Parts: sequence; C-alpha cells; structure tokens
Amino acid sequence: MLKITLQLGDKVLASFESDNEDISIGRSLSNDIQIDNLAVSGSHARVRKVLNTYLIEDLKSTNGTYVNEKRIKRYELLDGDRVIIGKHSLLFSICADPKQAGMFDADKTMILDTEKQRELLDKNR
Repeated sequence: MLKITLQLGDKVLASFESDNEDISIGRSLSNDIQIDNLAVSGSHARVRKVLNTYLIEDLKSTNGTYVNEKRIKRYELLDGDRVIIGKHSLLFSICADPKQAGMFDADKTMILDTEKQRELLDKNR
C-alpha cells in the first residue's frame, strides 16, 4: 500500500492511499493526483508499481521532478521520500503487506522441522 501526502509548505492539502499499478500526477483534471498550480505540467509524473517496488518517472515536465532535492528522470521510491513538483511536495509512505514483510500470521499452523519432530514422524510411519 502506498500513502501519499500532498503538501504546500507545511500545510497538508490532501492524503491519498492506493494499491494501483499506475498513479498519474499533474495539473490536468484527468490525473489521479491533481495539483492545481501553473508550475506543474498537465501530465507531470507517474508512479508505477513494479512487483514490490514503486518507481516515479518524470514525464518530460517543464520544471522537473525532484526526489529529496535531486532532479530525477526515474527513481525507485523508498519509504519517507519527499518528491517536489512545482511548489508542492509529496511525502511517500510505503506500507508493506504483512504477509510479504514476513510478519507473524496467527491463523497459520507452524510446521515443525526439527530433528526431534522428524524422529517422531519416522517412528509413526
């Protein structure tokens, strides 16, 4: 799950959560994240989910796309990255799927794979 917080200075304008494979960012109303500012291109940038990672790509925008203050063409987003588009910033939080992150799943039965367990299984065959 991807959480994006849109800010202008210190003011939070909007917050988005998405599992979409493709998220468009720009001034045009057709974008998933619309930033109504003349410094933002109509189709400014795109975020794509590729396997378990998110890539942001500048779409040849006039003023560029910056991640952590460095201009990028394409970049693999990390949790906590700040993207600057025009005068706005977008803070990216990447929330891992608990099953993919190796978190404990109490609904599953744990399979014992110990020497003692194998001996017990062998005796009962």
